Amino acid sequence: MNRAPPDAVANRIAGIVAELGLVRPCVTPLPGGLANRTLRLQDEGHDLVLRLGASSETLGFSRDSEFAMLELAGAAGLAPEIVLARPEQGLIVTRYVAGRLPDAKDLSDRGFLARVGSWIARLQTLVPPPDLPPIDCGARAAGYLDALQERNPSALTAGIAQRLVAHRAAHTPAGRAIACHHDLHHRNFVDTGAALVVLDWEYAGPGDPVADLASCIGYHDIETAGIDALLAGYGEDSIAIRARLETQSWIFHCLWYGWNGVAVLAGLSPDPDLQRRLVVRLMS
Repeated sequence: MNRAPPDAVANRIAGIVAELGLVRPCVTPLPGGLANRTLRLQDEGHDLVLRLGASSETLGFSRDSEFAMLELAGAAGLAPEIVLARPEQGLIVTRYVAGRLPDAKDLSDRGFLARVGSWIARLQTLVPPPDLPPIDCGARAAGYLDALQERNPSALTAGIAQRLVAHRAAHTPAGRAIACHHDLHHRNFVDTGAALVVLDWEYAGPGDPVADLASCIGYHDIETAGIDALLAGYGEDSIAIRARLETQSWIFHCLWYGWNGVAVLAGLSPDPDLQRRLVVRLMS
């Protein structure tokens, strides 16, 4: 990814600060994903978060879907409230949400997982805008693998792609696409105490009802007891949903592997040890 020169970024931030009417704000970098620059902007009357996003072309997401879903979830109290958004520039300003940032250990706590399941169930009650295209995680994973093969052909990626075809064929169709975040990593949660609020809606859109469950399970290696708690909070548990979760979780790991690969092509630096662990999961 080609980053803008520091002076250009500073000038852009200064322009946004002026547009928002902030007076001598304190500007603090916030932790975020590999692809974005995130800053907290505070003055006497404002407490905001500015996110300057990377290009969506290589990483395979839609800024229009991101902002539409963030607006939908923000209105329901499931995400931060938007103050300023320019999808075509990857620019978004939201209100700052005060709270604790969960760590990986929280995602092994049954009480916390039940709250995550409940959050997912609440999101799925929302109705996405009708013009948003459905998101198929299997198709997205296949697109990443195709991009990798085009740039760096390998027998490994070809083998994973063949396995993906089989897992997609085995995955029972959902029958309907509903509101999904698709990226429920613990770094994307804020725990206010009263509620969970979720950040980073780049990959959000209408999708498979089990997709968010699968992403949370896949990111955090959640085992049977944790899955039980997640489903208890979600409010549905059956043989059918667990079977769909198993295949969707494999597809999620494939998507994660593919995303890491195209992130390298975009000039980012995902964890190579994680990529090796994903290969073991996908090929075992």
